[in-house]
Amino acid sequence: MKPSSRSLTRRRLLQTTGGALLAGAAAQLGAAESPKKKVIVIGAGIGGLSCAFDLMERGHDVTLLEASRRTGGHVKTIHDPLPDGLYADVGAEQFTNPGYVDYRRWVAKFDLPFLAYPRRRDMYRNIRGKWRTEAELADAKTQREFGFNEREVAFMQEHGWTEMSRLFFGPMAAKFKDEYQPFGIGLDDLDHVLVGDWLASQGASETARSFCSGSRLATKEKPPTEGDVSALFRIWQEAIVQMRGLPVFKREVFRLKGGNQLLPDTFARHLGDRIRKNCPVTLLEHDASSVTVHFTEGPDKKEQTLKADFAVVCASPLVLPGIKISPAWPEAKAFALSHTPMSMGSRVVLRAKTRFWQGDTVPSINLETGNANMGLVYECAGEVSPDQCVLMGTGIAAQSPEEALAAFRKFYPGAAKDTIEQCIVHQWWKEEPLALGCERHPFPLGQLAKVWPHLIQPVGRVHFAGAAYDNLPWGQDAATRSAKRTAAAIDAA
Repeated sequence: MKPSSRSLTRRRLLQTTGGALLAGAAAQLGAAESPKKKVIVIGAGIGGLSCAFDLMERGHDVTLLEASRRTGGHVKTIHDPLPDGLYADVGAEQFTNPGYVDYRRWVAKFDLPFLAYPRRRDMYRNIRGKWRTEAELADAKTQREFGFNEREVAFMQEHGWTEMSRLFFGPMAAKFKDEYQPFGIGLDDLDHVLVGDWLASQGASETARSFCSGSRLATKEKPPTEGDVSALFRIWQEAIVQMRGLPVFKREVFRLKGGNQLLPDTFARHLGDRIRKNCPVTLLEHDASSVTVHFTEGPDKKEQTLKADFAVVCASPLVLPGIKISPAWPEAKAFALSHTPMSMGSRVVLRAKTRFWQGDTVPSINLETGNANMGLVYECAGEVSPDQCVLMGTGIAAQSPEEALAAFRKFYPGAAKDTIEQCIVHQWWKEEPLALGCERHPFPLGQLAKVWPHLIQPVGRVHFAGAAYDNLPWGQDAATRSAKRTAAAIDAA
């Protein structure tokens, strides 16, 4: 019997995870020789949960303190007020293959159901006020009309338009040998050179400078906005992707069936009463031999104290100022934590009674809109109902449902009348103030050496894990990678 496409998909996803599982098993065998340590993990997002679970499996005594009333952090699936079994991932959206090696290791370990997520297929992109298809963007004539030069067009025709940045960054990225070390390979001075200026020196067209700097394709009215990102930072990030064997634009994306909250919930179930929710940390004391954590617990805010061998901070840099540190962080660490920019936004959820775009003049709902009130559009929970559907989008930090819906109806490129019946805007600063910040933004010009590697390094017996504390800030990927690295370091100490 011919294997199902579901089986083939799962096989492909897990094949590259096998090595990680074997490595994990070997680590557990070695853990028997490691002395048992008491560890306090601060923050029950995906990073804190996976770190705590990893430490528990290695035989250590773990307590996980979560300031809010829920676990999962910036991974959050909502069901209410959506009806009829519909749901929406208002936090972390996806994982990729290849990539997300440690995240996929957990998916395989717990045998969690997942689905291919076609949100990056057949995309329509609003560029310079006109909707463009994938085929148009791949066309050499269109690329020339945008202003790419012949060298750039030739590269895109050979490698694909989404890979164009590698024409300039690829050769420089090949100089890196350690993905966690951006310095010492002869490029340090580029941290003081704007990426746009460096691209110009390499013969990049104005359009390519805009594209490679992250602002896609500029209009005549709005020139390229390269911001203050350094060439070194941008090349280093490309080098990491290249060293991991990943494409620039990852089309093969997946999500957990029923919502990405499934993995945090699975960790929480296995950790059991090791997790103490509604326990905000007020003071973290540390010395050469131990850590002491002061926190309040429950609605009555009862003051509690725990002493341990190590602590792992898995909270966003945006919320760390609320925790007193004694002694204070070293100057380099304090600077890194206070100068780490994190993204802030809202998630827009639209419920429609039909898939109104099917059969329309624009038959795909995978949109890159250019509108800040709903920058992306894609479908979630498509397996739940043959009729009703949930559309997702990204918005600014504070906006109303009316603003989001008006934006969608203004930019929707099709001719069909939508059947939207409900609009929800999940504002993280309001709904989850203790889980502020999703992915880390680029470090400003000239500051890479001031924050790296200080941001991810431990301070004595205090370690750091989570989305902000890895070299490539890809949400759940960074969180689980940093968690694994931290758990291994504590185990080996």
